[in-house]
Amino acid sequence: MAELSVSIIVPVYKVPEQYLKKCIESTIAQTLKEIEILLVDDGSPDQCGDICDSYAKKDVRIKVLHKKNGGLSSARNYGCKAAVGKWVMFVDGDDWIEPDMCQTMFEIGEEKQVQLVMCGIMKDYGKSATEYKFHLQDGKVYQRQECKWLQQQLLDYNGNIAVAYSKLIRRKLLIDNQIFHDEMLKQGAEGLEFNLRMFERMENAVFINEPFYHYIYNENSISASHNEANHEFVIKCFEKIKAFIDTSDNKDMLKPLFNNRLLYVIITTAISGYFNPTNLEPYADKKRKYAAYLEKPIVKEALRIMNTAGIGKQRAVILFLIKHHMYAALDVMGKLRKWQKEHK
Repeated sequence: MAELSVSIIVPVYKVPEQYLKKCIESTIAQTLKEIEILLVDDGSPDQCGDICDSYAKKDVRIKVLHKKNGGLSSARNYGCKAAVGKWVMFVDGDDWIEPDMCQTMFEIGEEKQVQLVMCGIMKDYGKSATEYKFHLQDGKVYQRQECKWLQQQLLDYNGNIAVAYSKLIRRKLLIDNQIFHDEMLKQGAEGLEFNLRMFERMENAVFINEPFYHYIYNENSISASHNEANHEFVIKCFEKIKAFIDTSDNKDMLKPLFNNRLLYVIITTAISGYFNPTNLEPYADKKRKYAAYLEKPIVKEALRIMNTAGIGKQRAVILFLIKHHMYAALDVMGKLRKWQKEHK
């Protein structure tokens, strides 16, 4: 049997039915036919597994992998290890992709003989959509030392490349270097941590400025709401990233960017987390818990160094409030940010 061109890996766990169906149908509609679609049912307790099975009966390219719940990183790894395609692509179960995504990226990857192809992203809200901006050059092949610059872009909050999705990855790069997601990092910056290790080993990559990938903004998702366990997972991710950077060939460039990137996390944890109006805890509890969060050594260090390059006015105001423990004002900012998002 000829080697398949692309394995599309879709982790599935408690995805609303309409999103899951749209996601699967967008993979089936790919113009590139030499693909396999691996739907990884990560022990979802609802109808997700049955929905996946129903699609597999209709399309022989679909394989459903049912497994015990282990989280997003675990599901991605399970799919990656089962994949047989020359290239792999991760698509989250509530997102969707354009019909020509696989074909265009595969053809460019083969033509340019690179290990990674990246593309643009649309962020879809309920009533509108925005296209992500990138610092990368359309069609440029980044070689060897330039891949170190790309690795630095992962830590740029506005770089928009520190995710597992919207990429076509040569599977050989992952298998030969044993680059898999860290299954201890459940949610949050697991994609950033994975990419930093991948970019350390990568020798060439290309970016296509076409928004083939549609990221669905869901205000009820883990990353958009207050979830104390998730705040802990994100800190664990950043502790692991810090330890990795200390061993990296590129550490002198990565360290300042790391402290800058962590400031965004500290701000988000306040505004979209503890002081998010969806957090129904009493104000006194929000204040106490966020004050305890600020005592974490990695958080204290980032606030001490305060590398605020490119942080923007609104975030600079929030950082000022955080530094001066002005929690009542943070509570107001949390309400304001939620209103802004609802009226996009």
